[in-house]
Amino acid sequence: MNSPLRLDAYRIDRLLLEANQEFDGRDEFTGTIDVDPEHLRHTEQEDAHQLTLTVSFGPVDDDPTGAPYTGEIVGRAFFHLGSEDLEQAEKTRLVIVNGGAILYGLLRAQIAQVTALSHFGTFLLPPVNLVEAFRAKWEAAQPPHQDPE
Repeated sequence: MNSPLRLDAYRIDRLLLEANQEFDGRDEFTGTIDVDPEHLRHTEQEDAHQLTLTVSFGPVDDDPTGAPYTGEIVGRAFFHLGSEDLEQAEKTRLVIVNGGAILYGLLRAQIAQVTALSHFGTFLLPPVNLVEAFRAKWEAAQPPHQDPE
């Protein structure tokens, strides 16, 4: 089944990478990864969307040897939805879920390519739960709940 979601373009806005000299060479990544997502809809073209993911990764404080690299990558993707039969909520879901997976995969490939020539070799960003990342971002943006007096 074809998706009405179309990737028009993507950009890498920032890429920072540093080899972690304390890394112990283990096979399993035990570091931390954080994803900060942002979804914007074009004000004049309602089917045009922009998705930005800021992905930060590195060792955790209590185990500085568990990640080969410390870094951050910021990617931006521009999507267009070609179906007018979908409700706005479904369009947004397609951009967030499918578009997020597309953009994260592109960022993951970029990190893999850069690290392939780096000190500890290829690093693949681990899978993340983008639905939860967007949910947390949305909940953080909501005003605090006030109890009625």
